[in-house]
Amino acid sequence: MSSWFNTTSTLRHVSAIPEGIPASKLVEDPAPTIPAARGVTATGEPDCYRVTDKVHTLPAGLWDSDIVSTYEMIDVRDGVFVRIRSPMSVMMESLWLVKETEQGRLELVEEQVITASRLLMSTVKSMSEAGWEGIHASMIKKAQE
Repeated sequence: MSSWFNTTSTLRHVSAIPEGIPASKLVEDPAPTIPAARGVTATGEPDCYRVTDKVHTLPAGLWDSDIVSTYEMIDVRDGVFVRIRSPMSVMMESLWLVKETEQGRLELVEEQVITASRLLMSTVKSMSEAGWEGIHASMIKKAQE
């Protein structure tokens, strides 16, 4: 397929981590290959999962679709690299890292690269933008337990 039909979008999401939670608490779990451009190397063997998501394509559940994706998770220093491969050549690569700010506080940083058809990009990107805060909150809450 011509590159004219495909595009890439880069997103960055950051959440402050409450004091008292060590970086290791957010990056111990989970874990294919990581692109060299991401600037990290694997520290463990990858874990792969098959995940089924119910995607609502019309309001009120009139026409829902089950989307089966493959998740690849690889541990890296201070985080995890996640690649999600979905139907219709949609691929999302997320690098989750715990970073220290200049003030010495910790942040959970998600750097995401999405590759998809130009026709699907706005949908995939909006789904990612709509859910990141809940995912960050869930990870931080789990680390507080």
